Amino acid sequence: MSDRIAIVDGVRTPFCKAGTELKGFSAQKLGSLVIRELLDRLSLDGDVIDEVVMGCVANPVDAANVARVASLMAGLPERSRAYTVSRNCASGFESVTSAYEKIASGFDDVVIAGGTESMTNIPLIYNEHMTALFAGLMRSKTAFQKLKIILSFRPYFLKPIVGVVCGLSDPVCGLNMGQTAENIAKQCGITREQQDEFALDSHNKALASREKLAEEIMAVPVQPKYATVCETDNGPREGLSL
Repeated sequence: MSDRIAIVDGVRTPFCKAGTELKGFSAQKLGSLVIRELLDRLSLDGDVIDEVVMGCVANPVDAANVARVASLMAGLPERSRAYTVSRNCASGFESVTSAYEKIASGFDDVVIAGGTESMTNIPLIYNEHMTALFAGLMRSKTAFQKLKIILSFRPYFLKPIVGVVCGLSDPVCGLNMGQTAENIAKQCGITREQQDEFALDSHNKALASREKLAEEIMAVPVQPKYATVCETDNGPREGLSL
C-alpha cells in the first residue's frame, strides 16, 4: 500500500422525504443501487472490492447487517466482507473513517464506504399489552383458553410504539433530537429568527447548487410501475421566503 489513500468517486440516490418517491425501496435496496451504480460509473470489477462499510441508524429488521445484504444484492462476490456502523446522524461519516482505518492498517486495499436509510420503512412496534396478548394466544392449548385471551383485548393495545421516535430519542436523558436542539439554542442564545434565517439561507444554497449536485445523483426508476424516474432531491422548494 502507498502512503496516499484516495477517495476515488462517489454517488448517491436523491434525498427524498419519507413516504414520497422512494418509499417503495428498502434501506438495503437503496444501498445496493448506489454500490452497483458506483461500480458501473468506474467500470470497476466487483472482484477488486475487499470490503463494504455502510452506516445505518435504523437497521432493517430483515437485514440486520444491511451493508452485507446490500453488497450481495449489488452483485459483489461473497468473499467481499461487509459490516454496518451506527452513529446517529453521522453513520455515513463513520463508515468513511472506518474504511480509512482498514486501508491505513494494510488490512484492505479497496473499500466502498457509504450510508443507507429508509425512514419510510422504520416499523411501528406493538406495545407490551398487544405483545403479551399474542404470546398468550401462542401458549394457549384449548379453544376456551384462546377465547379468554381474545376477550381480554382492549383498543389501547393497538397504540403503536413509533420506531423512528424511539431511534431519535436518547434513553439516557429521555430527550429527542428536537428537544436537544431547543436546549442548545437556549444555552447558546440562538434566537428563533436566527434559526429561520439560517434555514432559509441553507435552503436557497441547496436550490442554487442543483446543477452541481446532479453530478453525484443517480436516477432511480420509481416503483412499483417504473413509469417515472426520480433524479432530484425533493426537499428544496422554490420561492420560499422568511
